[in-house]
Amino acid sequence: MVWYPDEEIVLETHRIMIEKYGGRLGFERGIEAFKHILADVKVAKGIYRKAAILLRRLVTGRIFKDGNHRTAQAVTMLFLEMNDVSMKVQDSEKIIRFIKGILFYSIDEIEAWLKDGKLPQEP
Repeated sequence: MVWYPDEEIVLETHRIMIEKYGGRLGFERGIEAFKHILADVKVAKGIYRKAAILLRRLVTGRIFKDGNHRTAQAVTMLFLEMNDVSMKVQDSEKIIRFIKGILFYSIDEIEAWLKDGKLPQEP
């Protein structure tokens, strides 16, 4: 059985990220966008594929005014942990650099990076 984050977890994670690192609370598109993201995650096959979609869509979905990258990273890491797997890359600087450039990577590349730590060509 796969564990999925819900809206409350995303909202609480966002609050913690803003409290810890700074930024503005509030919505850009709103939490309703998470329902669409989660629907896409649920139909994907494989835990790392699901995580790749979750990560990219949370970053690019612009749910919040601020902190989308940090929230996406934390929620994705929680998703993997709750499903008894982890991201291969643990270096926070490498993770941040990858997530900041996530638009340059396909879902296949993000999946491989999460699973194996293999970084595609740098954008």
